[in-house]
Amino acid sequence: MSQPFTITGGARVGWTNATWPLAQLSATPDRLTLSIRLLGTYSFAPDQVSAVERYVMIPVLGWGIRIHHCNADCPKRVIFWCLGSPDTVLRGIRDSGFLPVASSSATPQHRGIAMRWSAIIIAVAVWNALFFLDSGLTSGVPPHPGPLILAPLFFAFALSVGTLKSPKLQRIILKPGRNVGEIRPFLRLLVFISGFLLVIFSILLSCGAFTKAPNKSQPAPVGRFQFRFHG
Repeated sequence: MSQPFTITGGARVGWTNATWPLAQLSATPDRLTLSIRLLGTYSFAPDQVSAVERYVMIPVLGWGIRIHHCNADCPKRVIFWCLGSPDTVLRGIRDSGFLPVASSSATPQHRGIAMRWSAIIIAVAVWNALFFLDSGLTSGVPPHPGPLILAPLFFAFALSVGTLKSPKLQRIILKPGRNVGEIRPFLRLLVFISGFLLVIFSILLSCGAFTKAPNKSQPAPVGRFQFRFHG
């Protein structure tokens, strides 16, 4: 009798990597599921998986299993990192009753990144340009950081969320025939990082953390008199 199988470890999905214990792999006769904190859940039916094989990058330190699948809504590279032997994970999946039945020829053979290079170049240029909004000089003295310092972070957050949600923006950013699922883990990670930093910097700004403290070594302002007594 097949037994459900669950194990905790790390994972790499597309460009993003999560270390132990941020990922969980579970297997049943009709579903192989990889759940990763912050990056989402990826589930595969037997007819979406052509093979599950041992994967070794560095023995003991970097090994696990790789899932070969034909799910277009998921990055091609899906790896589960484990602390124990990969053979233990393979045996657990097999004992769960999950059996890959997809043909290896059904696996998408995309080459290169899913995004257009033109979109990447424009996004990087805009990101860098936004840093100059809050970098002017006033009377030769650097100004205190203002709300515009948040512009690059807000741009990264808005662009990531927009790409995840808007089909129109996806057509502009992605190459023809590519799916947003291929970059979804990266976009989710970018949303979390930029959103977290937005909150932190907003709090710091509202608390005046970037306000320059007065320098006691500076001379007294014009209009005030200093009296000195000589004995």
